[in-house]
Amino acid sequence: MGGLAGPPPPAQPGAETARSDGSRGRALARGILLPAAIATLNGVVFVAVYLGALHDPVPHDLAVGVVGTDQQVGAVAQALEQATPGGFAVRDLPDADAAAAAVRADDVYGALVLDGAAPQLLTAGAHGQGVTETLTQALTPVAQQVAGAAPTSQDLVPLVAEDSRGLSVFYAAFGVVLGGFLFGIATFQAAPQLLLRWRVVSIALFALVAGALVAVLADVVYAAVPAGLLVVGGLVALLAAACGATAALAFRWLGSAGQVVTSIGLVILGNATSTGNSPAEFLPGWMRPLADVLPSGVAVQALRGATYFQDADLVRGVVVLGLWTALPLLLIAGTDLVARRRARD
Repeated sequence: MGGLAGPPPPAQPGAETARSDGSRGRALARGILLPAAIATLNGVVFVAVYLGALHDPVPHDLAVGVVGTDQQVGAVAQALEQATPGGFAVRDLPDADAAAAAVRADDVYGALVLDGAAPQLLTAGAHGQGVTETLTQALTPVAQQVAGAAPTSQDLVPLVAEDSRGLSVFYAAFGVVLGGFLFGIATFQAAPQLLLRWRVVSIALFALVAGALVAVLADVVYAAVPAGLLVVGGLVALLAAACGATAALAFRWLGSAGQVVTSIGLVILGNATSTGNSPAEFLPGWMRPLADVLPSGVAVQALRGATYFQDADLVRGVVVLGLWTALPLLLIAGTDLVARRRARD
């Protein structure tokens, strides 16, 4: 009965050897070595990925705007490059209004305004305390050097009071990614030969219910992701469908090995690069592109954009998550079709 089976019977001498076609060596390898190898691999990869991503995050080409004369903009860019080589990408902005608009639209992470009576540092607290601290520590001495005074700070996009650390978007996504991974295991254990159309119904049921419940919790109960029930529920549902469909494909193609692939790809790499803790510009070079590709990062950026930054990344998130849902299902359909034809032949 697969995933619906009850507890296993008591241990019996020779039972696993019999299940391994009489091979004691295969029985020992499957019962002792394989579980230990899978657990060790997942644990070591988790530690390696998260330490590599988060042990000492430093910015890479973090976009900042500067308002001032050409000489001032050049001096800021030069000072930042000397202090943190490759850390910042300076953009020349025409005036304070343009700088504020760029911060609110998530075009830049912060802006230094030097054309007024006193320097100003415009930030977006919605990116998290780490980004604000990085900008403040980097731009305060630069403003003193270029303009002769420390800048006053203004948070143009603060976090909502109910999400003081800015992690609610990440938690909303992580739970659904984990659920999608478990869905992949359960769907093929419970019904390994279920027709695809019914598996799609199961994925849709998981996605819709998860999306609705997470939206109610995040937007209504805790008010930590106040982007609106439809937006939060829709994005979470798409994320759930994308992870469920991808996990189903991995198990369809790889069997039990799909558990390792999806746990490393969706759960470990996906959440380490999700930008839930800090923007992709703080990730190591090889990880940065994954934030814009893997479902976790795409969903987190879309949720954050919809909540704080005038729907930035929302359309891209819907499109990418839709592809992560549709393509695996099409590949499963193609795989089943080829397998049935071969069986008939």
